[in-house]
Amino acid sequence: MSNFKTIFKAVKEIHRLEKRLLPCTIATAVVTAVMPFVNIWFSAEIIDALEQKSDVKTLILLIASAVVINFVLMLSNHYLGDMYYIYRNMMYNSERSNIAKKLYSTEYKKLEDSDFKELIHKHSEAQNRVYSAFTQFSWMIRDFISGLITLAVSAAFLIPLFKIGFTRTGDSFFEKPIFLIVLFASLAVMVVFALLISFKMNKAYFAAGDAYSRLDRIFYYFLDMFDDYKTGKEIRLYEEQKIISHTAVDVMLTDGEKLLKKNSMYTARSSSMIALLGSLLAFGVYLFIGAKGLFGLFGVGSLVLYCGSFMQIINGVMKMAATFGKTAEMCPLVNYYFDILAVQDDMTYGDKDVDLDHYEIEFKNVSFKYPSSSSYALKNVSIKINNAEHLAVVGRNGSGKTTFIKLMCRFYDADEGQILINGVDIKEYKRESLMKLYSVVFQDFKMFSLELSQNVCVSDEYDSDKLYRCLEEANIIARVQRMPKKENTFLYKNVEKDGVEISGGEAQKLALARALYKDSPVVILDEPTAALDPVAENEIYSRFNSFVNNKTAIYISHRLSSCVFCSRVAVFDQAMLVQAGTHAELLKDKNGKYYELWNAQAQYYI
Repeated sequence: MSNFKTIFKAVKEIHRLEKRLLPCTIATAVVTAVMPFVNIWFSAEIIDALEQKSDVKTLILLIASAVVINFVLMLSNHYLGDMYYIYRNMMYNSERSNIAKKLYSTEYKKLEDSDFKELIHKHSEAQNRVYSAFTQFSWMIRDFISGLITLAVSAAFLIPLFKIGFTRTGDSFFEKPIFLIVLFASLAVMVVFALLISFKMNKAYFAAGDAYSRLDRIFYYFLDMFDDYKTGKEIRLYEEQKIISHTAVDVMLTDGEKLLKKNSMYTARSSSMIALLGSLLAFGVYLFIGAKGLFGLFGVGSLVLYCGSFMQIINGVMKMAATFGKTAEMCPLVNYYFDILAVQDDMTYGDKDVDLDHYEIEFKNVSFKYPSSSSYALKNVSIKINNAEHLAVVGRNGSGKTTFIKLMCRFYDADEGQILINGVDIKEYKRESLMKLYSVVFQDFKMFSLELSQNVCVSDEYDSDKLYRCLEEANIIARVQRMPKKENTFLYKNVEKDGVEISGGEAQKLALARALYKDSPVVILDEPTAALDPVAENEIYSRFNSFVNNKTAIYISHRLSSCVFCSRVAVFDQAMLVQAGTHAELLKDKNGKYYELWNAQAQYYI
């Protein structure tokens, strides 16, 4: 029953994704099913006409009718086939669009969840393997309807034969109704047998594919990096080919091959059994029809009609059985799609708007653990950030600095304590209002293979003067003016062959320009100068500090030189806020963490 519910749900979704596909699929199935019967019926009629020595006019009419109807059906079949593939591809694009929208709109913490990542990989692997589960369902619908029509038309053509089989009796076994009953019983057994084998076979396909997806996850992880010139340098320099080959390729060629070989052997045995049963049944059919024909119960034309129709019954039944069997593989695959779309955000938002002109951000005894982690990423943190304050956040790797920003932006909710804006819990504000409050440059920022202006302004329409002012403040204007199409130049060569490859430092400056262009009241820079040299770093801070003079600025950096530009410094260590004060105040505490960090760096500049 669960499979039937999934099938019904899938059919509704196919119609929603592309309304023209199902009508086209049904029309294709009808034409495909009818085509063989045109030749069967006309062949029988022409043979009967020849046997009865009909006039030439009758023969010409029959042949001409057969040619015209075949031509119309073939033309219709080609046209419908082309339209089917067009609509199928449009449906597939809509399917991918839905997944893409879900991925970029779902709350951030889902993207870091291991179960959600596994679900996304299974869906991607299924698409690589079967193209699209919905496409497979459209094929199954086409084959099922085609098989059903084939069965119905065949049965209609065979009604006279069934009457003969049950009414014209004789002394031999082949002349008695029992032979026809045995034949139908054999057909029923073959249907059930084919259905069970097909179901088990496709269930085995799914199980093998599911196991294989776990093997090829790491393979595709590496494959996605192979065409990246940045990764290519390290692979060659450190001769990482061996470890990659051992970790990814060898596993695919050993464990993966065993899985595929086992599945192939099972499929071969199952298909052979179905083929053998079908051959035996076909022999019985020919024996029955031949016996009736031998006793002169019908002519040669009818013999052709009955043989062709009976074999079409077997063909129709096999199509329907294969369709039902295929559901064992396709239903779990299509459920990946529905499971992804069904993922709900856990966070709830209020209806308040943040006052973007005057605000105060406060952490009150905030503690947080990442999902599936037993250790705290932040522990009992309390700090207040005033309007237009410039705060430096420092500490060793893993001390909680980036987590502090993620919670501030509400990518996660605190496990304990509260985060307040103007004394109001952050959960009471609208999501859109919170996003307007912050401009952030994370350490793992991303530049897209789009035009430079689109990367900075995040839109096709932008204020050119404002864009150039932000590029100037980020100290990247000279590089942009040297580009072939200036701000309209594509970054990287992934999309445009004339795209410009930029360095890590240049990309970081563009990320800074993007934060400036958004023009939010709070600017947060997470390791904003990691890819820059000390001179460029000093210039960036000098320019940036003046540009965000009336804004709240939060700098997260391992380089403590940023602290000189800030009115206050927050020091994190082992997930806790251990110190807060001005640069001068903190240096006076020689037993403090800040003094230790500052002198650890300062010794290299003496």
